[in-house]
Parts: sequence; structure tokens; C-alpha cells
Amino acid sequence: MRFPAGFLWGASTSSYQIEGGNENSALAAWERKKGWEPCGKAADSWRLWQEDIRCLERLNLKAYRFSVEWSRVEPSPGVFDPAALARYAAMADALKRAGIRPMACLHHFSEPAWLFRENPAGWMSEEAPRRFLRFSERVVGALKESVSDWLTFNEPMVWLTAGYALGHFPPGVRRFWDMGRLFREQGLFRHVLLAHREAYQLIHREVPQARVSIAQNVTALEPATGSAADAAAVETWDHFMHRELLDAMKAEGTLDFLGINYYTRVFVRRSWMPLVPFRAFAAHAEIEKMLGPFLFRLLGGRRGDGVLTDMGWEIVPEGFERVLRAFWERYRLPILVTENGTADGDGSRRESYLRSHLGSMLSAMEAGVPVEGYLHWSLMDNYEWGSYAPKFGLFRVDRKTFERTPAAGAEYYARVAKTGEL
Repeated sequence: MRFPAGFLWGASTSSYQIEGGNENSALAAWERKKGWEPCGKAADSWRLWQEDIRCLERLNLKAYRFSVEWSRVEPSPGVFDPAALARYAAMADALKRAGIRPMACLHHFSEPAWLFRENPAGWMSEEAPRRFLRFSERVVGALKESVSDWLTFNEPMVWLTAGYALGHFPPGVRRFWDMGRLFREQGLFRHVLLAHREAYQLIHREVPQARVSIAQNVTALEPATGSAADAAAVETWDHFMHRELLDAMKAEGTLDFLGINYYTRVFVRRSWMPLVPFRAFAAHAEIEKMLGPFLFRLLGGRRGDGVLTDMGWEIVPEGFERVLRAFWERYRLPILVTENGTADGDGSRRESYLRSHLGSMLSAMEAGVPVEGYLHWSLMDNYEWGSYAPKFGLFRVDRKTFERTPAAGAEYYARVAKTGEL
């Protein structure tokens, strides 16, 4: 089994999860408020970014997706740090000189603390997209000589649901039962769509050859039973979580490709509880953890019986092919896998995970899906939003010295990236 010549092999990271020292982020104060394990120095990549490039080279990778930390670039409202912008520009230029294609993401869950001090409603306020565009202008201006591939937002539905429905991220809004109104009537969809549209146009003005998209997290959804009601619930949840925002972006012509993040499958059941959004109960592992097993099952939650990652996510490689085929059929845009990987602390599953998921992706490609590349999450072990316990990295990071050492499965991925053969 062989991938086509020119297929793009790479890895992904996010600034808050690897850089360290982002004390101006709203997440830094949030960690203290929630009692999370502190992010601290993370993987110390703000200092060791050149070592990260050497790690990419050791893996034979030709693409690197990173994010630009808004709170580092604009630590106070309207005050930009030219040294921070210069470092991101130097990193992008160094990647390019090393033959590694840089892909910049403008928003990966982290925002400046001042954004919520000035606008407690966050992205329910029209001020948020205005501020985001001002930040984007500076970043694009700094990176335009080296970066042609851009993502405006990473997993916008995950971030918005976590911050404005579950209260897990800033600003901590807990209104899960009211998600439909929050997203559709109180501006969350509208403001993110506006920010994406304006950033898309800005990037194309500054970088005419640019390609711009978002990274959309897509789970393989299945009905919890064979009932028509559960099948309808799958359609409802799929439309809201996966397609509604993408449909609007496609209609406006602001997607040059599709960025797809895939990890697992989720069973969906038609709920008997009116407080469950859209009466569709999507049985995510995080929901089971939040509710507890008894209440989770009482509400109709169902989990699969496959092997679980350290995140509690079921490993379902065949769902990867289904997702890729479905999104190609709907949008007819080239696809870049912007995240896929596994939390594997003991190193026993990563190689088999990669074999099965890359095989599933190749099957989709052989069926006609134009997948252009695959970016593994993550290049190195990172801060996983409250804990360092999950180990997603192709490189382990010593928490004291920050030395990077290859993780189990890294050698296999490096071989595939070099030869194109599974």
C-alpha cells in the first residue's frame, strides 16, 4: 500500500500547549480558578523552537502546523509586541528554509485575558471579531513572506461548546440546554463566521497565493439503536456540530480546502429530556466523565466496545474513512487531515493506531477522496487543557529538562513519511 508522490506528511501543535509562559492568556488565570494542573513552561517551545524543527527533520516531515498566541502578540489591548511577531516570523522562515511547509493557525482555543475583562460576553459580543481581525492583520503582515497555508480557527465548535455551553473554557458560560439559541440567535455562529470571512479576505489580499480554511473536529456519529428517532438525532447533531458552520463558509466562498481533525466515534440517541439540546444525546467520553456512569446511562448514553485511548476515546479507524468520504461528497473540496493521533502513555498502541488510521485514509483516497496530506497530533507531548497526563506526542518531553526523545511509533511514522509505504 503506497501513498502518491507529493503527499504531505507533517505534524501539528498549538502555541498555548507547547510554548510555555503565556501568562497573558485567559487560560492562565482559568487554570488557577479551576484548580487545573498549571501549564507553566509547557514544552518550553518558545525557547526551544529550533529544537522542534530538528524533531520534524528527524521524522522526515515536510509540513508543520503551529498556532500564533494572541495573548503573546497583543499582551494589552492595542499594544503589540514586535519581538514576539519577529520570533514567529523567524520560525516560519526557518521552517521554509528547512524544506518544511509552515501552516499558521490564528486561533487555537487561547485568547488574551483582557478580551474578557473588556467584553465579558466574549464571542457573543461583536467586539470579539473586531479585536481578532486587528490581531490577524499584524500576524499576516509578519508572516506573509513565509506562510501560504492558513487556518483561521481550530475546532471552533469544540471551543465554543466548551466555553459557552459546558463552562469548561473561558468565559465559563454553563448553558448547555440553551445551545441552539446561544449559537444561532446570540451571535456565536454569526461572529465566528464574520471573523473567518474577514480574515480570509485579509489573508488573500496580503498573500494572493494563500490557501485558507478552518480545522473542523469531526467524529464518526452512529445511532445508538436502529430506531428512526436515533437516526434523526444523528442527522441533527451532525448538522449542528459538523456542518452548519462549514455550510455557511462554503456558501460564502471562504474555504480553499477542508481541514479535518478525526479521533473517534460517538453514539447518538434521541433523548427523552427536553433540556438536552435538540433532543440529541451525543455520548462523548467527556460527557460520561462529567455526569458519571450511572446518570450517563440513565440519560441514554452508549459507548462502543472498542479499545480506548488514554483519553477514553474509542479507537475506530474505519470511522476515519467514513468521515473523509462523507465530507468530500458534501463539499467537493480538497482535504488536509489537520489532526489525528492517540494519547498513548505506555507506547503500546501508537504504531498500530497509525497503521490502521493511515490505512483507512488511504482507502478513502483510493475511492477518490482528494486527501492532500496528514498532520499528526502532536509533534510532542503537550499540555492537554488541564493535565500533562495524556501523551499524544511523537516525542516525549522531559518535564524538568525539556529534552525531546522519540516516542514509540515515531520511527514507524518517520519511515512512512520517507517512503510513502504503509
